Amino acid sequence: MDDYDLIGFAVRFMMQRKRILSVFLKGRNLNLADCIILMLSIKHPEYNQEKIGEVTLFDGAIIARSLKKLENQDLVTRKVDKSNRRRKIVQITETGKEFGNKLMAAFKDSNETIYSGITEDELEQLDVILAKVYTNLDKVKIPDSNK
Repeated sequence: MDDYDLIGFAVRFMMQRKRILSVFLKGRNLNLADCIILMLSIKHPEYNQEKIGEVTLFDGAIIARSLKKLENQDLVTRKVDKSNRRRKIVQITETGKEFGNKLMAAFKDSNETIYSGITEDELEQLDVILAKVYTNLDKVKIPDSNK
């Protein structure tokens, strides 16, 4: 696959998602980072702040600010991790689940359009291929620009 095609797909897909997000975030004083953390908290209710940073590559200050905003809007809570009292587990609230479900429904609707004309077999193949590509992303070695 040509880099141009891959980058073009990734950019167009993310811009489409960003437009959907902007509709949901408008008037809520939330940004993209806040929403990413919220959705990650729905999918992974056992994650603590450090794990969220590891997965998102956001620095600690961004995560702390986002969590504070999300807590102020009753979308998440932070609970002390019983196995390590210095850590806090980020948990989604009912309000957060409702917000996330609405957002996921909007994404699902857009996916139906994106995947129209693609057979079930092709979608299954795509799923397998993307899972492999996703796994390989963690193996990429970032070059040192000083060498």
